[in-house]
Amino acid sequence: MMQINKKIMRVAFIFLIIDEAQPIFSKLSENSDVKFKNKLGIRPKLGLEYLCAALKEKHIECEIYDQELINFSSQKLIDFLQRDNIDLAGFQVVSRNIKSTIYFIQEIRKNSSIPIIAGGAGCYHYNELIKGGCDIVCLGEGDEAIIDIVNYYEGKMRLEEIKGIAHYNIKIQDITTTPVRPQIDNLDKLPFPLRTLESIKRYFDYLVYPAKRPCLTMIASRGCPYRCSYCYSPSFWMGTYRQRSVENVIEEIKRAVYEFHIKSVQFIDDIFVVDFNWLREFCHKFERANLDLTWTCYLHPLSFRERRKEAFIMMKRAGCEMISFGAQSSDSEILKRINREHAEPEELRKAIYQAKSMKITTVVCYIFGLPGETVNTIQKNFDFCLQTKPHLIFLNPLDLIPFCELAIKYEGREKDISILSQKEIAQLSTKYTRKYYFKPEITIQLLMDILNKNPLRLFKFIRNPFYLWKKMSYLN
Repeated sequence: MMQINKKIMRVAFIFLIIDEAQPIFSKLSENSDVKFKNKLGIRPKLGLEYLCAALKEKHIECEIYDQELINFSSQKLIDFLQRDNIDLAGFQVVSRNIKSTIYFIQEIRKNSSIPIIAGGAGCYHYNELIKGGCDIVCLGEGDEAIIDIVNYYEGKMRLEEIKGIAHYNIKIQDITTTPVRPQIDNLDKLPFPLRTLESIKRYFDYLVYPAKRPCLTMIASRGCPYRCSYCYSPSFWMGTYRQRSVENVIEEIKRAVYEFHIKSVQFIDDIFVVDFNWLREFCHKFERANLDLTWTCYLHPLSFRERRKEAFIMMKRAGCEMISFGAQSSDSEILKRINREHAEPEELRKAIYQAKSMKITTVVCYIFGLPGETVNTIQKNFDFCLQTKPHLIFLNPLDLIPFCELAIKYEGREKDISILSQKEIAQLSTKYTRKYYFKPEITIQLLMDILNKNPLRLFKFIRNPFYLWKKMSYLN
């Protein structure tokens, strides 16, 4: 039974990740630990750090239990909650941890009446979560919703007054949702994510090898202006794109330099920036601040297509050392089917050449198994990579995210998406990843780039190259 009219002093946020070879939600013993081996990278849970910052302004202490960092079973988690006197537990849900999240919630419910909430991109499964024992599911941005939820448990607000949540309605004895919560227009008013030096040191991404540690992971925007059919972003962010001000972004970086002595910034926005004027102002102020930092980002193949050379020159001067591009396919028909443009491969070709000419590391990502995929279209992707020779490629089997446009369109007939089976797609992903890095010119290019930008990372790759190949093809 939910505890209401109780002062919330300590909140725990939990992120679970499942090992595909070990279904922890069905076979985990009460006293066992989950064993994970993520040797090449663990990203900080930036969304949870934003929530912690929001609660800190209300003088509420927070803990983040990240299963990527700490091995814990459901019983260990229950012990943590009791040990740390947690008043409210919140799970971050993504499409791939929904089953383990429900399992852990059910186990907590057997032992505790602590209020349990959930949020994140995987919360389209709110019916399953609530039936599994979750009290409240946040269906959008959580920065303001978490404050309202705390106010509800402290008896200062009624449940039906909280916008953008799902919950069990006792009156109608069914699961219901409240009106959609408006998105935060001014991202500058949000407090900076709550970080510690310990957490910054523990999180890393060796594949972003130009980045030197300690490295700050941050966003300059929320949402994406594109509507790719395989992506959760259009629905989760309601098709919006909001940019923080340049001053706000620079101020966050300055604080991190002062507090944590960071050496690199990794921008993990869906798209780092779409406004050329914003980029120009950012690069100019970044240079003037004399921060002596390097940074990396994600761009679309069409980003700055009319002023790309000028954009890349400014970015390089301001410290940009790596750009990742989401190509997804080199086939015009497949691109059309996923709401992308046929001109993208040629524009991406120009972008790669331009970036490489300025000694910016290039990364190209593809998705294998999109609608219309065949062995020939996969070969076409590979041929493009061989022609342009990006430093890194990621050939990812399609992960059909529930409730994205593609999942809705092919609901109940997922096998119709491609004539290739999931097994065949996975095998082709591994095959072409290895073929690419077995090319002497590719291997030499990559090793020389690492040696020039961050030689210490070279030892990580040399120690276990076969693990690297697996990691790059998402088959670990």
